[in-house]
Parts: sequence; C-alpha cells; structure tokens
Amino acid sequence: MTAIDLPFEDFSANYTYLKLRDRLSYAFALVSVAVALRLDGGRIAEARIALGGVAHKPWRRGDAEEALRGSVADADAFSRAADLLLDGAQGQGGNDFKVPLARKAIGRALAQAAAGTPQSQTDKRIA
Repeated sequence: MTAIDLPFEDFSANYTYLKLRDRLSYAFALVSVAVALRLDGGRIAEARIALGGVAHKPWRRGDAEEALRGSVADADAFSRAADLLLDGAQGQGGNDFKVPLARKAIGRALAQAAAGTPQSQTDKRIA
C-alpha cells in the first residue's frame, strides 16, 4: 500500500467528544460519545455519532445518523437519534446503568456539537 485517499468532509465547526467516567483519575470511559455534525441553516445536513465503552467495539448506526439528516438541531431530534442508536441495547446485569447513561450522553454531545462548543479535553468539568 502506498497511499490512502480520504474524502474531505468538513466537520470542523460542530463536533465534540464526551468521555464519562467514575473519577477523573480513571483512564477508561464508562460511556464515551464522539459527534460530528455539518449544519446548514440550523438543520443537520450530515451527522456522525459513535459510542465507546458500551460494546466490544465502537458503536455506530447509520440509521440513527440518517434520521438526523434534514432535522432541526434540537432536543427532540437528538432524543430520536439516541432512541435509534440504542434500540435493542441491553445491559449484562452489572452494567445496566450504561444504557440510560449513554442516552443522556448522546443528547449532551449532540447539543454541544450543534452549539459549536466541544467538550474541553483539558478541563473535564461540564458546565
């Protein structure tokens, strides 16, 4: 392999990475959410959402991302996307709390990205 061509997609204005964990000293996330949005006049033109810490690999669902396309960037659209993204998700007893935690994290991350206020990666406090 000598090269890889990646298509340019401008998500530079509306993105975030949210990492939720028990304590700041822990390196691993209980739940993490990466969001990238491309907005056009208050509507979502394109969306990417990935969850970490909830499965054996990063969790994405194209139907949840597609459902955001053309939607107004608001709490109702974010809630619908979270419902789709987590449809069928089940805990394994000791980690049942991750499903509602992920639902809230998805909403928060989408709101941060839509507002153009990404989560600081040095100051982990959430305002």
